[in-house]
Amino acid sequence: MKSKEQIITFDRAMTLSRNESTEWFGRHVNHPLASLLRLGNADMRFSRAEGIYLYDEEGRRYMDLTAGYGALNLGHNPKEVLDAVHESQKLPAVLLVGYNPLMGALGKTLASLLPGELSVAIVGSGGAEAVENAMKTARASTGRRKFVSCAGGYHGLSFGALSVCGSERFRMTLAPLLEHCALIPFGDLNALEQALQGKEVAAFLVEPVQGEGGAVVPPKGYLKGAAELCRKFGTLLVFDEIQTGFGRTGRMFAMEHDEVVPDIVTLSKSLGSGVSPVSASVTTEKIWMAAFGSRDRFDLTISTFAGNPAACAAALKTIEIMQRDDIPGRARALGDYAKGRLQDLKRKHELIKEIRGQGLMLGIELETAGLFSGTMAHNLSVMIMGELLHKHRILTSYYDFNPTVIRFEPPLIVTTEQIDEAVDAIDKVLSRGKKAIALSFGRTAIGRLLHH
Repeated sequence: MKSKEQIITFDRAMTLSRNESTEWFGRHVNHPLASLLRLGNADMRFSRAEGIYLYDEEGRRYMDLTAGYGALNLGHNPKEVLDAVHESQKLPAVLLVGYNPLMGALGKTLASLLPGELSVAIVGSGGAEAVENAMKTARASTGRRKFVSCAGGYHGLSFGALSVCGSERFRMTLAPLLEHCALIPFGDLNALEQALQGKEVAAFLVEPVQGEGGAVVPPKGYLKGAAELCRKFGTLLVFDEIQTGFGRTGRMFAMEHDEVVPDIVTLSKSLGSGVSPVSASVTTEKIWMAAFGSRDRFDLTISTFAGNPAACAAALKTIEIMQRDDIPGRARALGDYAKGRLQDLKRKHELIKEIRGQGLMLGIELETAGLFSGTMAHNLSVMIMGELLHKHRILTSYYDFNPTVIRFEPPLIVTTEQIDEAVDAIDKVLSRGKKAIALSFGRTAIGRLLHH
């Protein structure tokens, strides 16, 4: 056994310097990520977070336009949610004989919130787990093996979720994955109909608005058409609302824009407000009973930490606040405002190719044609992000499957004044021009290399 001197206590960990944090993260967690963050001078140590802001070791304030990939719809550390989680911790943390009373309350609340007959939840601890549970439900209830999903779709990084992932890079790195999984173009009903022809597909998994694909809104009528085709061929329709759910697109759920009800919906991220990991795969009673409604199957939905009191408390309080404060309506109005301001930028800057998205799930697609060669074209967004971070103290990122699209995805508690501040900062960065942006990033990278 290693000596106790090598163990880092909690108190010590809370006081780690930026360099120590980066060194140990790189050595013991993810070396390439640590190196990239260090190169771009983005290996910052934030010591506090509240609302839409992060604070570094010197107390400097940074606006967060990422919202934790959509997990922080109520902002960082919402006090009401923290208080609810604290109160819930009087209950047994893990209870496998009996059940946590908050879990049934969460199931009932989700059933009341969701449209149609979606009423039975398999609770989990993260989005990928919700997708795994949806895939299990589809196979067990239909007796079919195949899955269809969309190119550009993101469903998580566990083994089954990766099998329906819309990125060839992600899939091929770990191939072979699950058999019987096929990708089709997003928004193409003809391709979907062809894929379902043999009546062997258990489920079609799709995001109502693609997140990591770059805030891609499907063509009008696509989701309704997909639902009709799935019914025709006996395939279950699974909506992945892990990033779009709970107000992000201007409705409580993105499916509401098209008034389409799936057979299964997966939820996570902002369900727990970033305070506690929680997810749910919700389906109808009929489908759940066909999949797991017998004594030899019911326990296929059980997981040690699923539905623990802290997770359920965070989810219940989050939903309560969402409804009480009409957070989806706020996102709809502020999303329209932000999109209008970003469209004004597009008319001003040739570096912007397109503004797209829905609600406060927006993407700024950059025009990279003729800018650089090779991988440099894909690094333009990184350069702009670096300028925003270090010169304007605004944190953003790109969408994982489309690095030419910068995410404009603030917490839903953002104000018009904060949107104006962010848009004005983007305007100033783009006004400097591509050469100045590239030179500034290069100087930063060289400086960091020499420093280390």
